[in-house]
Amino acid sequence: MKNSDVAARLNEIAALMEFDGEPFFKIKAYERAGRSLEDSQTPVQELIDGNALSDLPGVGKAIAQKIVDINTTGTCKYLEELRAKFPPTVLELLRVPGIGAKTAVLLFRELGVSSLDQLRRALDDGSIAAVPRLGRKTVENIRSRLDRLSAHPKRMRLGDAWPLAQLVVAELERFPDAKNVVAAGSVRRMERSVRDIDVICTSEQPQAVLDRFAALDIAERISGRGPTKATMWASEGISIDCRVVPHECFGNLLQHFTGNKQHNVTLREFALRKGLSVSEYGIQDKDGAVRVCADEAQVYEMLGLAFIPPELRLGLDEIDLARRRRIPELVALSDIRGDLHAHTNWSDGTRTIDEMAQAAAARGREYLSISDHSPGRAVANGLTLERLREQARAIKAVREKYGIRLLCSSEVDIRADGTLDWPDEVLAELDIVVASIHSSFRASAEQQTQRLLKAIENPFVNIIGHPTGTLIEERDGYEFDAEAVFAAAARSGTALEINANPARLDLPADLARRARLLGCTISIDTDAHHTGDLDNMFYGVGTARKAGIAKEAVLNARPLREVLEFVKQKR
Repeated sequence: MKNSDVAARLNEIAALMEFDGEPFFKIKAYERAGRSLEDSQTPVQELIDGNALSDLPGVGKAIAQKIVDINTTGTCKYLEELRAKFPPTVLELLRVPGIGAKTAVLLFRELGVSSLDQLRRALDDGSIAAVPRLGRKTVENIRSRLDRLSAHPKRMRLGDAWPLAQLVVAELERFPDAKNVVAAGSVRRMERSVRDIDVICTSEQPQAVLDRFAALDIAERISGRGPTKATMWASEGISIDCRVVPHECFGNLLQHFTGNKQHNVTLREFALRKGLSVSEYGIQDKDGAVRVCADEAQVYEMLGLAFIPPELRLGLDEIDLARRRRIPELVALSDIRGDLHAHTNWSDGTRTIDEMAQAAAARGREYLSISDHSPGRAVANGLTLERLREQARAIKAVREKYGIRLLCSSEVDIRADGTLDWPDEVLAELDIVVASIHSSFRASAEQQTQRLLKAIENPFVNIIGHPTGTLIEERDGYEFDAEAVFAAAARSGTALEINANPARLDLPADLARRARLLGCTISIDTDAHHTGDLDNMFYGVGTARKAGIAKEAVLNARPLREVLEFVKQKR
């Protein structure tokens, strides 16, 4: 089994343990073990063969044996015992954004609600009102989120869809008949979640390529097949299309299947005004002659437009910018010089300071800010003042060890009243301060706005971490006045984060675009909790590009000297 498959079973155990009333610390042990296994770069079978499971954070002898059993049989005795206690649909409740384990357990224990259908009936007949601690507003939110869930099929996060798409690309590239294989569509536009995956290629033998596509191990079933296109339902739970065209049409196909619907409509309207017709088959002039393009840059060039990067093909202002040759030079992954938000095993990370520093250096970073949690995040093993200062000494001891500069930082909780978890005299000791909201999500928009504004005005706060609090496909963010918050951040010299964790991508591109227009500085950070998370910078940069953000606006695309000057100017 894959690490993620075994981790999913451990997380299922943790969720069912909560329904079964098991102690908090036992539940967290399974959650932590699941995350450690999913985060590990070593396949689970190799960990088992090398007797290395116990090296993973959170994996003791008992959990290690369950991992072995799950890897061998797909399940384990304890999981089956838990499953036998509850209806098989009970975990459906956790699919509703905003319903966490505690609320789901309440619904099950108080009303016997164990499926989405039963939840809908409890909402319709009003019986949900009898559940303790569920106020009217909470019930309204559950109803609206359940309605949205029913109306929109579950989407896959970009962080899962991108590697899956690249797996398909890599498999087809090994087939000699397939050329120019690339993932297009919403994945290439770096949408934060996707409904399906489009893979395109060229070939003189399209049926042979589609045969190879249909035979991939991840194909559960082939739901459609034609002369140049096949559709599979992948075992990961998403539909994947493969389209094959002649080599000379590749540019037209790639352009057509990268832009969203509105981009392509706007492009066609622009072309029509020039007497041209654009489709995936070529560009047709008023005399009926069709010109095809081997690469997509030629498509835009033939229309008199500058090349539009895939991430910007959203049907906003990109056609007009391309017409005026004003497409911005977007930030690139190679522009990133450091990471200003990362965790270690001093709080809820899984790797040491040394390991994180070495891994960041291996990725070409010039600086890394160690920003473990403040004491308010007890669930994340937040640091006491004594441990914070002890950690600062440990950081300074290895500050230049790997040719990378380590910074002493903290991710500080913004409390409900806008005050911070550390007093100013402690914040003043730190190189960088990331202030984030982790609690009281249900406060009103006005309260959240004031909360953020108070943190932004603090002279020691340098970055607002994951500013909306959204978890993609899991939890809506809190509401606040974005215009007021962004204006204050720009005025005070406080950067706003694009958190590159694929579960967050927060700020999202639309808000990041608005923040930049209001003059905000952006910090693209991984919020890494283990070494592999450092690679998520790719997704953060993709989100920034989607927002039209240039290198100059990105704090951590600057040399360390300028980052420290940015901090100094506010203080």
